[in-house]
Amino acid sequence: MEKYDIEIAGIAMTVKTDENEDFVDYVVHELDRKITEMTKRNVRCSKTEAALLCALEYNCERARLDKKVKNLEAQVALYTANVNRLKSENAELKSKLGIE
Repeated sequence: MEKYDIEIAGIAMTVKTDENEDFVDYVVHELDRKITEMTKRNVRCSKTEAALLCALEYNCERARLDKKVKNLEAQVALYTANVNRLKSENAELKSKLGIE
């Protein structure tokens, strides 16, 4: 686990993570950019509100992606079952034809 000193929206902190420095820098930069963009677009939006809106947006996106992953996992399971069934049928047909 590594410790990184970061700054987001003018707030400095230290975080511990298993992620590498490039990844941390990327995530910090994107979040800082998003918060800055929100607060500049709407002067009544505080940094705290912008941070909460970012968290809400990212959690919504994560929920959508989790749903997509579950659907893809179900498709993979179905495809795997079909492949196994076809392999079994293929082996059975080869056996009937006397092919090894």
